[in-house]
Formats: sequence, C-alpha cells, structure tokens
Amino acid sequence: MSAIFIDAAMGSRLADLGHELEAPLWSASILHSDPDAVARVHRENIDAGAQVITTNTFRTTPYAFHQAGFNGVEAHAKARALTLLALRIAWKTVKESGQDVQIAAGIAPLADCYKPKDYPGNISARPWHDAQMDNLDHQATDIFLIETMNSAREARLLTELALGRQKPVWVSFILNGNGNILNGDDLISTAIELERAGVSAIGANCSSLRACNIAVKALREAVDLPILVYPNLGYSERESGDIKNRMSPEEFAEWTIKAEELGASIIGACCGSSHEHLLAACALEVAE
Repeated sequence: MSAIFIDAAMGSRLADLGHELEAPLWSASILHSDPDAVARVHRENIDAGAQVITTNTFRTTPYAFHQAGFNGVEAHAKARALTLLALRIAWKTVKESGQDVQIAAGIAPLADCYKPKDYPGNISARPWHDAQMDNLDHQATDIFLIETMNSAREARLLTELALGRQKPVWVSFILNGNGNILNGDDLISTAIELERAGVSAIGANCSSLRACNIAVKALREAVDLPILVYPNLGYSERESGDIKNRMSPEEFAEWTIKAEELGASIIGACCGSSHEHLLAACALEVAE
C-alpha cells in the first residue's frame, strides 16, 4: 500500500453498537460505561488494516467535564483518569493485535467543533489545552493528532503546545464549503505557517468529500508535508449526532484512490464511517 490508512470513526461506530452519545462528553462517556466497546472499535479498525489508530480522547478534556457541570478540580481529575484509560485501552489493543500500529493522541477544539464562535480565545484556552496535552504526553502515544480545528488561532496554539513535547504533530481542519477553515480563515496560508513551525502532516477531516477534495489538491500544491484526509461519509445531524445518507464501503474505497491521486498520503474516515469502509479501502489499495 502506498497510502497510510488511519482508522474510521469511533463515535459513529459506538452509536451503531447501541450506545447513546450526548454532548458535551459524547464518546468519552463510553470509556466509563463500556470500555470493552472502545477496545472493540480499535480492534475492528486494526483488523481492517489501519496503520494508525486514534485514542478515544476527543472529549476527555478538562474543559468538557467543566461544561458537564464539574468544578475545576473535579473536571481535571476526571479528564486525566478517563484520558489515561483511553490511552491504556488503545495501547493494550495494539499489543494484543500483534500488528505494527501507531497510536495517535486525538486532540479536539476546546468548544464545539461546529461552533468556532464559541471559542473563548487563546488566553482562556491555553491552560485547558495545556493540561490535556500533559495528559496525552504519554509513552503509549506516538503522534499528536490535532484534529477538527475550526480556526487558525486555536490550531496555532495547540501546535505550539504540542511541538514542545517531542512527538510528531499532525494537524487537521474542519472545512467550510469552499475548502477553507470552517470559521473562514485561509487554509493554505495557515498550512504554510504550520509547516514552517514544524508539523509533520496537515490536512482536513469531519468535512464533506467535496470540501476535502478541494483542500487536498490545494494543500498538495502549497506544502511539502504529507497530506492527511478523513472526511465525513454522511450527513451528521448536529443536535442528535445521527448520520444520514451514508456512503457505502465500496464507494469510499473508490474515493480513496481519487484522494491519493489528488495528493493525500494519509487517509481515513470520520463521521458515518466504520471498519467496513476501511476494510474495503485497504483491499482495493492492495488490488491496485
């Protein structure tokens, strides 16, 4: 295989398995109620061919627990406990698989990824992000994956915090319909800036196929970094989290070939995906 395949979505698969995911914790709550389900999703992705899996830490953050009603001390304690549990689950699953799989520490925006205006700014966000980065800076993780970034300024802050911790840093943005960052910031100038800062890969996720195609092509022409892409494979109803009009595994596999042709070299899938999409893509890549 020429492309590196990262895993399919955690939250979508947990919902498909019958778990109820609610804001602000979403899939983080399943670490407490059914950790075996999280391990199952990791193993499904590894067995399907994922060479990188992402920790279930998108909402195991102190800020998310603060939003859920816990005070500062409680929020930090709960965040650290569940983050470390997520890391242990990922590490144990990889070891038991016997496969050569890297673990990416998933790092999310502070606020709702679809609502960039809710971001309180870097001064307020820095201590929250710094605390979670400390939780994720663990021997079990190989990569910092700063994902679903909806503004350039938050991406810059997280990149600064991550680059000081001696692991490769990947940065991925959520896009608007024009292929720029969701809040309207310019993707290409931001990518060039982050390349100069020292990130190891850059790309897009949690966005439509069309927006991802536009972004991948533009990024490939602008930077020398590996291009990362993992789009949504259906329409997500933002309040309920339900996924509509999902792409089939066969359709996704065909799209991955196009993504490579456009310039992507690290490929996966976000909302609406499962290990079945990854399995089809990996099988087609081998056949090619």
